[in-house]
Amino acid sequence: MKILLLSCSTGEGHNHCAKAVQNALKATGHDTDFIDMLHLFGTSGPISFESLLNVISTKVPSLFGLMYKAGERVSEMSVTSPVYIINSTYGKRLCDFINEHSYDAVVCSHLFPMETLTFIRRHYEMKAPCYGILSDYTCIPFLPETKLDAYFLPHDMVRDKCEKAGMPPEKLIVTGMPVDEAFRRPLSKPEARSILGIPEEAKVYMIMTGGIGCGDAISLCDTLLDLPDEDARIYVLAGRNEELLNGLNGKYGEDSEVRALPFTDRVCTYMHAADVLLSKAGGISSAEAAVANVPLVHTMMIPGVETQNAEFFRTLGMSLVADSNEAAARYADRIVYDGKTGAKLTEAQRKHMPADGAERIAAYITGRREL
Repeated sequence: MKILLLSCSTGEGHNHCAKAVQNALKATGHDTDFIDMLHLFGTSGPISFESLLNVISTKVPSLFGLMYKAGERVSEMSVTSPVYIINSTYGKRLCDFINEHSYDAVVCSHLFPMETLTFIRRHYEMKAPCYGILSDYTCIPFLPETKLDAYFLPHDMVRDKCEKAGMPPEKLIVTGMPVDEAFRRPLSKPEARSILGIPEEAKVYMIMTGGIGCGDAISLCDTLLDLPDEDARIYVLAGRNEELLNGLNGKYGEDSEVRALPFTDRVCTYMHAADVLLSKAGGISSAEAAVANVPLVHTMMIPGVETQNAEFFRTLGMSLVADSNEAAARYADRIVYDGKTGAKLTEAQRKHMPADGAERIAAYITGRREL
């Protein structure tokens, strides 16, 4: 089969999600194309909206939370959303693109292309079946207004939420979150540290800020540095946020207990090297951490979907959730020095986090529906 995977760069997780499924499809011999909607049709329409979302997420996350709550209210009113209207402007061009390339199926890891495909299904002729992947642990606003052939969900608890929001039960397929095979590949802590040049004896606190670099990581580092730990090393994955990277390097220097790192494709290796991971609560990055089986503290959450993701993980015992830097530091210190706490978290991750979500989605799309 020839399959198109569509994403949008409002956070790196959506791209990771689509690429995990792409790799699973490639592994079984299928032809795939991955396209970020940011780069498909130039710089008009939803492009500016997505860029604005990234700025809000990094600069004023509280405003994002207010926007999310407003989106929930609009979604509950069952009226046509502005998100659908904006993304419908891509309809004709995307329809022509799909038909001209003779795709056998289209898979979306982001709401925006799901909205565009919904418009296409209503107004144009396109034979390829269309699927959506929900990359968070809740039913996000406006998802119920989309009309695709099936939706792949990360957990039965999320299915319940989608049903309550009015989505057709027969279209809701629980597969688990799609996570790339690399995260479940065996890699010991000493091996990961050897690859990265991290001292084996260090106590490693890893901070992840997401692909666009969200959260006040500097204040969190200051709080962690107050811990009485001479062997502590703090590694901050700053994503593509150069302002954050420069701020960390400017305050701590490049050869201190705090090591700031730019965007990297070695996230999996850094997770395996960590004694504890302190991270914002992106749906995909949280699932990756759970599949990698690293003790996880959720902190610096963007209000809205991330707080709901964190609550899902907390409910199932897969993470500790901190509402302040002091709480995050306290939880992290407990994990590092009390083996039982981290062991409970990783045991819950193994119990509740399927590692083969990408393969299960690929099987469904290609007709091997043994779910």
